[in-house]
Amino acid sequence: MWGIVKLNINLGVNRMLDSMVIPDRAFMNDLKRLDKRLDCYFEDDHGHFVVTYQREIGIPIPLFMIQDDEGEFRQPDQRDMLLLHLGDRHIEGQSVRDHLNHVTSYMADYRARIKKQGKDMIRDITKDDKNQLMSAFAKLWGGGKFNSAFRRIDHKPKGKVF
Repeated sequence: MWGIVKLNINLGVNRMLDSMVIPDRAFMNDLKRLDKRLDCYFEDDHGHFVVTYQREIGIPIPLFMIQDDEGEFRQPDQRDMLLLHLGDRHIEGQSVRDHLNHVTSYMADYRARIKKQGKDMIRDITKDDKNQLMSAFAKLWGGGKFNSAFRRIDHKPKGKVF
């Protein structure tokens, strides 16, 4: 079922493994057929297989750890392939291209909404603090005496003051 093989493999984190438990060859073929960037290796630190995804830049991202119901070691099998397929499922009756277009447009709208919220927040802050900002700008750039204390003209109210 599984075996220990002497290998020297560089996993991208500059860590050399002397011995490693290898996953089932059929599982690895299915995994690579699903996506070439998926990989599965044995993690010595906690004694389980880990399915990873290789990004364009950087080290592989761990997707999930393969373990049985009690949290113990087990070989990867079709249950794990089913788990990967469940994460990749789209809405029934909708083509994959339509689903991807929908997700892409949603993310574009989300990014535009976040950008607009940031602009609105800055506008609201500057509306409230216009005088303080004008004073700070004048002090910073030497733009004159904005609201100076020694030339202040006090407001003299007319009529009854309570």
